[in-house]
Amino acid sequence: MIWTIAKREIVTRARTTSFKVLTAILFLGVIAAAVAISTITGGDDEAAEEVTIGLIGEGVEYADAFAVPNEQFDAEIITIDNAQAAFDDGSIDVAFDGSTVIWEGFSWPSLDAYVRTTVTQSEFVERANDQGLAPTDLAELFAPVELEEERLDGSEDEQGVRIAAAMVSTVATLVLLQTWGSFLTMGVVEEKSSRVVEVLLSHIPARSLLTGKILGLGLLALFQMAILVSGVALALLLLQGIEVPDGVWNAVPILLITFVLGFGFYAAIFAAVGSTVSRQEDAQSAQLPVMLPLFVGYGIAIASISNPDSILLRIASFVPFTSPMVLPFRVALADPPLWEIAVALLVLAVSVPLVLRFAGAIYRTSLLKVGTRVPILEAIRSRSDG
Repeated sequence: MIWTIAKREIVTRARTTSFKVLTAILFLGVIAAAVAISTITGGDDEAAEEVTIGLIGEGVEYADAFAVPNEQFDAEIITIDNAQAAFDDGSIDVAFDGSTVIWEGFSWPSLDAYVRTTVTQSEFVERANDQGLAPTDLAELFAPVELEEERLDGSEDEQGVRIAAAMVSTVATLVLLQTWGSFLTMGVVEEKSSRVVEVLLSHIPARSLLTGKILGLGLLALFQMAILVSGVALALLLLQGIEVPDGVWNAVPILLITFVLGFGFYAAIFAAVGSTVSRQEDAQSAQLPVMLPLFVGYGIAIASISNPDSILLRIASFVPFTSPMVLPFRVALADPPLWEIAVALLVLAVSVPLVLRFAGAIYRTSLLKVGTRVPILEAIRSRSDG
């Protein structure tokens, strides 16, 4: 009987335009995420940026210095008579008159640094010649000290992969739980307002009806989450020259597990809230208290990007209302101890049947109260009396 209800929900929802559009958006999002991750972490080869430097007056004396090849800028050097005229016709990016760097508006920080560094180096050479120092002596004097770099949290590229994976997990969980929770609420309200639920309850128990709905919509939601996870996993496999941290791979199964448990946890609450209203107009406001913990978990995760070991993030990963959002994020970003992951999953797993039982009682007692909106406290009291 439960599977019959679940199958009905799957067939009905899968045929809707909203499901098809959302699935298409998620599929395109996977492609975009793969491209973004590859772009962010896909190598260090960058072409030098083409710029034009106009030299005027005494600045012409520095033409040879600016003509030296540079990895950051491919500079074209031209001689100009008037800086304003050259800016007006768009022929230069910056002008130099021997003592002043001239901009049309705001300065270009990296180009400004390049101009000043080039002029300074040229002046060093002139001063060295005045002091009788050979170019080789000058080169030895200003030779940079080679220092090695070590990052205990991995390379910059590895950290970028961690952040990208953590963000994808949090955003995907937020969007899918919110979207499918709303679908469930709207479906319950629609059946209640149209009196279809009265026919259904005459054939099956309310608990079986609720379980079937959660199972059916949960499978569709899991299908969409699987699209996202598989796409991101493929993007990570295609990365070249970057070792994907173990925490990112560990976050993949954790994300799927927490999403399944989180959907069961929140879907029951969304259905219970939907059973307390009889009009679609009231459904949106009724859902707000349920969505609030989702946004709180999202906010905690985003605020903890720079400090993934924060106490607030650790606590939120154990709280069932926020752990579906926070736990995969924390696993991808911070490599928490295995026992903390296990405890957080256990707490969430134990909470799901408790919430299903509690919300299911509200669902059962409020479902046939058509007309006015049932206050949530009254629904809880009715559940206790029943």
